[in-house]
Amino acid sequence: MPGGFIRKELSDSSKLHKHPEVVDLFTQANWISFFDKIQGHDEEITEEFLMSLRPQSKTHATVSFRGLTLELTPELISQVTGLPLGFPWRKEERSLGQVAKKTFFLPEEHPVEEKNRVRRTSLPPLLSEVSFQIMKYITCEGRFSIIYGYHFRLLCELRHGIDLPPAKKLSIPYFILQSLIEFGTKLNEGIPDQLAHHGLIKLLVEDALHTYTIPISWEIFINMSRDDNIRILAKNTTPSSSEEGEHTEEGEKTNGEETQDIQAQKE
Repeated sequence: MPGGFIRKELSDSSKLHKHPEVVDLFTQANWISFFDKIQGHDEEITEEFLMSLRPQSKTHATVSFRGLTLELTPELISQVTGLPLGFPWRKEERSLGQVAKKTFFLPEEHPVEEKNRVRRTSLPPLLSEVSFQIMKYITCEGRFSIIYGYHFRLLCELRHGIDLPPAKKLSIPYFILQSLIEFGTKLNEGIPDQLAHHGLIKLLVEDALHTYTIPISWEIFINMSRDDNIRILAKNTTPSSSEEGEHTEEGEKTNGEETQDIQAQKE
């Protein structure tokens, strides 16, 4: 286990599905497929992934470890997660976050603010749970009690803009790429607790492993050492074993059919 693994994250969407109304909202937003795809993770893979991440631009980063190379873009993240591409935005756009905070609340709602921060418990119950799940699956920062401006931008869209065309919605894939770049940069600067997006990283790695002619399984990859090279393993992997399995099944099927024919002739 890497020394920097501090942030615990959900390994699947089972807890989310205990809240049907939240699931329904995420389904309308076309986010639910991402949450449901998350199935486990590995802390060492997360650490190696983030340590090897190198930003190339705001929309492009490269990752290379254990011989595996990934070209991270919002388009790739959208493809792997099923999240709509949308338009780019940054959580640092504080003025837009303040506008979203004012737009979010209905006239009869009076949130509790402390030093210009809104406590999550002051949100309507459904949207409080929605924000908690956003923090768990998307922002992955571990601060669950406070709603910040960038949370309000997402919440405002879910509450008031659910029917907007995909191109006019905030890009979760773009946001996630910026988040990965931020966590990778901080980790390389020696901040050990910035290990996050475990489930997402597994999805990205698995997608890359399946680009080989003979796909490499996640289980094989996580059991490799840091010095192993997936390219060498892929080169030495042949389809012979799988072909033999297919031939065996075909042979058994043929033998079974022949046996049935012989029995029919005797009858």
